[in-house]
This record gives sequence, structure tokens and C-alpha cells, in this order.
Amino acid sequence: MLKLGQIVLAGGNWSGRRLVPGEWVERATTAVVAIDRGRSYGYHWYMGDVAAPTASQPFHWVGGIGWGGQRLFVFPALDLVLAMNCGNYRKPGPEQGRVNGVVLTEVVLPSFV
Repeated sequence: MLKLGQIVLAGGNWSGRRLVPGEWVERATTAVVAIDRGRSYGYHWYMGDVAAPTASQPFHWVGGIGWGGQRLFVFPALDLVLAMNCGNYRKPGPEQGRVNGVVLTEVVLPSFV
């Protein structure tokens, strides 16, 4: 999962090799449909903005959202890829990501800004 995030962050490259066209990465991570909670959706990629208490402005992210709290976040402005694994499978959708949100905004992002 981290490698996929790094490929997206690098515009389609991995270890100096072009794996997918950069234009495809750009199109896949461009918002096509607005969805709930301020998020958008591209070609199988979600995107949005998240604020950290220590930051003066929110950070844009693109990523994958899986069932149970599985998350892949790519923060281009921070040169950061973050993979999170949870096991909240029996909880409603919004509650599955609650742990991810707290870890992201209160632990991870404050250590980068």
C-alpha cells in the first residue's frame, strides 16, 4: 500500500522508472464528483483537505479508503505517504474512520508542521 502511495506522490514513477503515465496519475487524482464530508472522488481515488491543530491552513490529500478503517493518504505538500490499518469492520462507515481522523490530526500531521 505504501508503494502505491509513493508512486502517486512521484507522479507515476518508482525507483527512477516510469510505471504509469504521469497524466494518468493527475487525472485519477483530480476531483470528478463531490461527495460527503467535504471530500471528492476521482478515478478510484478520494481527495479532500484536513487541518491539524498546529497548522495555519489545511493540507490537501488524495488517497484510498477501504472498509474497516483501512486508509492510504498521500499529502503532496508534505511529501508524505501514510498507510493506516484498522479492524473496525462491524462499525458504521463514519465511525470506522474516526480513529484514523484522530491519529492523523492529533499525532501524525502535528509532527510534520
